[in-house]
Amino acid sequence: MKITKRQLRRIIKEEKAKLVEVGLKHKGDYAIGAYFDVNMMDDFKKLMYDMFQNAMEAGTEDMGDPQDAYEEIMAGLETLIDEALSDMRF
Repeated sequence: MKITKRQLRRIIKEEKAKLVEVGLKHKGDYAIGAYFDVNMMDDFKKLMYDMFQNAMEAGTEDMGDPQDAYEEIMAGLETLIDEALSDMRF
């Protein structure tokens, strides 16, 4: 079934109104639902998970304590995200 641009705009407007009505829980929720490619989000989540698991294995082996490894790896992920965000400034 094909829809026109006008119909699509109306649908988006209605869905946005529903979100506003129930309230968004986090800043960016609307953008995730409206602007981000679902397949790319899935790929990103899988990549982050795989990266985390790989780092946890290496960190636990190196540090011996999974909790210490976890804390270090989470700090490392935050650093990577901060660096990526700084590269994306508008």
